[in-house]
Amino acid sequence: MSMDVDQADPAMQALEALPEALTAVQETPLAYTLHYRALALLQAIGMEDQLEAARNTLTNYLAVADDIWIPLLESKIAQTNVPDVEIDAFIDVEEMFMKAERDYLSIPIFKVHLEYLIRQVERAASGSEALPEGFLELYATESVSARMRSLAAKAEGHLARSHEIWDIWMEWELERHDDLPQDAKAEHAVDLQQTYLERLTIPHLSHANTYQNYSMFVSKCLSDREYESAMQAATEARQEAVATIAEREAYEMALTSLPGYTAYISWEEAPKKPPRQRFQRGRNQPKPQDIPPNPKLVIGLYERAIAEAASQRAEALSGGDATAGAVVAAEAWLASFWDGLTSFLRESGTRNKELECQILERAVRSVPASGTLWASRIRALDFFSTDDDEASEDISTIVNYALESGVLDATEITSVAVAAAAYESHQLSKEEPDVSAFERLRGILESAITKSRAKGGDESLKLEKFLVYALVNFAGLADDAIEVWESASKFYKSKYYVWTEYTSFLTHRLQQYEKARTVYKNASTPSRTIDYPQAIWNAWVAFEEIHGTVDQLEHALKRVRKMTQDLTKKAAQVAGQQAKQVGAQEFLDEAVAPQTTESAAAAPAASEQGSAMVVDEQAPSGSNQQKRKAAEEEPLEQPMKRAKPDNEAPLKRDRENSTVFVAGLQEGLKDDELKRLFKDCGEIREVKISKLPNDVVATVEFMDRESVPAALTKDKKRIQGNEIAVFLAWRSTLYVTNFPEKADDVFIRDLFGAHGTIFDVRWPSKKFKATRRFCYVQFTLPDSAQAALELNGRELEPDMALNVYISNPQRKKERTDANVEQREIYVAGLAKSTKQNELEELFGECGPIKGVRLPLDDKGKAKGFAFVEFEHETSALAALQLNNREVKKRRIAVTMVDPRAPGRKEQPSSGLGKRADLIARSVRIKKVPSGTEEGLLQQAIEKVASGVKRVEIFKDTGEATVEFDSMANAAKLLLETVDLTFQGAKLELTEESQAETPSTGATSSKAPARPGNARPSAPAAFVPRAAAVPKPKARLGIGAAKANAAKPSPHQASASGTQTSSATATAGSSTGGKNQDAFRAMLGGGKK
Repeated sequence: MSMDVDQADPAMQALEALPEALTAVQETPLAYTLHYRALALLQAIGMEDQLEAARNTLTNYLAVADDIWIPLLESKIAQTNVPDVEIDAFIDVEEMFMKAERDYLSIPIFKVHLEYLIRQVERAASGSEALPEGFLELYATESVSARMRSLAAKAEGHLARSHEIWDIWMEWELERHDDLPQDAKAEHAVDLQQTYLERLTIPHLSHANTYQNYSMFVSKCLSDREYESAMQAATEARQEAVATIAEREAYEMALTSLPGYTAYISWEEAPKKPPRQRFQRGRNQPKPQDIPPNPKLVIGLYERAIAEAASQRAEALSGGDATAGAVVAAEAWLASFWDGLTSFLRESGTRNKELECQILERAVRSVPASGTLWASRIRALDFFSTDDDEASEDISTIVNYALESGVLDATEITSVAVAAAAYESHQLSKEEPDVSAFERLRGILESAITKSRAKGGDESLKLEKFLVYALVNFAGLADDAIEVWESASKFYKSKYYVWTEYTSFLTHRLQQYEKARTVYKNASTPSRTIDYPQAIWNAWVAFEEIHGTVDQLEHALKRVRKMTQDLTKKAAQVAGQQAKQVGAQEFLDEAVAPQTTESAAAAPAASEQGSAMVVDEQAPSGSNQQKRKAAEEEPLEQPMKRAKPDNEAPLKRDRENSTVFVAGLQEGLKDDELKRLFKDCGEIREVKISKLPNDVVATVEFMDRESVPAALTKDKKRIQGNEIAVFLAWRSTLYVTNFPEKADDVFIRDLFGAHGTIFDVRWPSKKFKATRRFCYVQFTLPDSAQAALELNGRELEPDMALNVYISNPQRKKERTDANVEQREIYVAGLAKSTKQNELEELFGECGPIKGVRLPLDDKGKAKGFAFVEFEHETSALAALQLNNREVKKRRIAVTMVDPRAPGRKEQPSSGLGKRADLIARSVRIKKVPSGTEEGLLQQAIEKVASGVKRVEIFKDTGEATVEFDSMANAAKLLLETVDLTFQGAKLELTEESQAETPSTGATSSKAPARPGNARPSAPAAFVPRAAAVPKPKARLGIGAAKANAAKPSPHQASASGTQTSSATATAGSSTGGKNQDAFRAMLGGGKK
């Protein structure tokens, strides 16, 4: 009986697919995906011997992680446990360990090695079996101890886990110490004591345990007097390591994902200020020099990042096609970390040939598809080459291996070939040139051009330009050079860049004007489609103005005029089509208008398959794009449709509908370049450029959506020689709320990053409302945003369902702070005998209470009002039902707290005036990076300081003010010895005082501008409000809460200029005598 393919045995299917998979591995042995495909098939069939052979084959070509090495090691170790085993089997095990430990920094592999060594020592000591000749020498105690020491040294770069190797080694050494004869113990104790002291100088997170274990060890081996001396020496030895760990502890705790390593590495690579520099330096003392980065710590951190990225790639590779995107992302991180490590080694002063070449060799084994790493390896050999070495032969071998690997794309091929050609060019430029170098150079470039074009070609034309330069300058072969350009113009015939380069070569290098004119005419035929024809036309007219006759110039002008008219008509048609595409959004807005809240179900897919920017994958060739219908789901409730009022106020900012993505940018590009390109499309509000793992991408936001169609016509234009891609940013942004309070930028990026490449995460400022918990997540693909909607409703904490919607500015009023995260109520009309526990019992029926604040008078009686904060917003809403409830024969009023309404505050406990107290609780931050969000800066500060209440940024001065809940917390931040780094920039911290007020009109990033740009004379802290809002009456309830939410707060309704003059005098008199001694006194619990 026949069986359908779908119902066939999976093992049989795998068996049928296996020959093809093994052939693919043989043809392209540097492709990870092919190896893992073959491994999966062998595992499905159950062919264990062939599976082990395939794993060994993989390790011969590529670097692998624990998922491959540990099964191989266990299998190899098992072969040493059979009777009559030869010594070669043990040598093979040690060689495999050496090979495995070379690929990545792997603590699990180190542990397997240690445990293996310990078992072999026990095996030799037992004498219960016949061992092969040479075994006792191979696993002699001293030899094993030396190898364990070496493993512990390799693990030192892992600050968080190096103790796992150290602890196993020390436990074995201490047991060995107990078994030693008495006469050998003293010498061994001295060795162990010295080993412990060396370990105490090395930073590691379990430093305190090491110190304690050392104390226990010396207490057994030394007298009381010797013990005190030894511990004093240990205390002194460990101080620097303890300080090093303290500086890095926050970064270590944040290492929950690969992006966390980038911030850590950036900080680790930056020079550090000497401890307490701000407070120990005298007026006339020279400025202390910054401490350079510690190479050992930087390299160790890179090794950890590389190992983690390799582990994630291996996990994704095991998932097959379903996790192909994760493989690409992990490999991009892996290549980035290797490149960063090699760049650090090159730029860190004295270069070490052995170390640099070894790391580059490991790098290309790890990411063979990275032309950048192959090129770095070639350049390193070029740099370290001498006249008597064999660098040329090594480079030729490397280049051939890389170019023949089949895993490099066109751009990566260019990187490899250009680096190799540069080396050969250097050989030709010597006083005694290598005559064979030209043929090698030409062969490399011609081969690379062929292979590059087979992969689609590299439009930068670096290979062609290098080859033309070599042909003309080293051999005088002008005709051969022309043939190179002829070939390039045929292959890249639709790219303007090849034509302008070709004609420039003919005009300026060879002065062949007739040939250049012919090329201009050939490129300017109406039947030829070129991505940027205006560039060729302008160059042709300029050429004829200099080198042509009047007739030739008129002919060029006539043809250019005609083609310009045709192009204008075509551009108008394209703009009309794009306008229809943008118009589709207005249709969708109308379709979802009846809904009262944003809904994940009402977020259809992008209307055009081609309207998304592709960053992670190569765009398909061809221009056919199929439209697809937007998937719509019926909402649970269908309210009656209502017409939009004609007089509805326009949006102040329509970011989601007025923005385009620009991809394919050159790293280091400035905003002005993009503004010049798009200036004729409409008024630009903002340009933001971001370096993503696989591309440099920007958003260009216009003042209105009508500018978008014109901006889309800039697609495939060139900036700095790079062809750019311009796409709609519509429906690529999510509105996210109701996540845990502990969630920060890294948490959100980790959570949503699994669904696609994130361009940006925008956070709201908390200076008006500390409980704000929402953000905007912008993807580079609308499809990614659509996929991330599956997170809507997920409970990240019990009874806290995450809300994820496609952002729609039209509904902004429905999700303002008036209705988001209101969890605190105000209770008025209380009897003076009211107790806190009575309020907790009363309102506890509505839901979990986070806290109750019941102000008391001098006699300890209630003042008649209280604040109750709930865990959840729904509980606070339920509590409004208790409005007008009779409690102790009094009617109470229950309303929502308006976070923006200033209340009547008590006199500060510090004894200072309100203004002076505010200044004393504030810290001024200077050198804030341009474009910094207040929400992100507050997150960064909260990682190193507690009690942060508000952060306010002044854009025009690059400064910010941080208000704390107490003077002590502000002082702790000022006394912090660790540099505060934000987005790669070191921030400067100073006291908030009159002297720190910027002389120019600093305007908050959120606050309204004052009339005439006038700045009050008070310090740039948070200005207290002039008057309190009256407390609600007893008759107020739910309706009043809504009315209050709709009213503008006093802060919004009036400027603060009238309330600052008296505050200035108070601040000046109250803070004039404050200094660092006062802060230190507060930290100690006293007052100054």
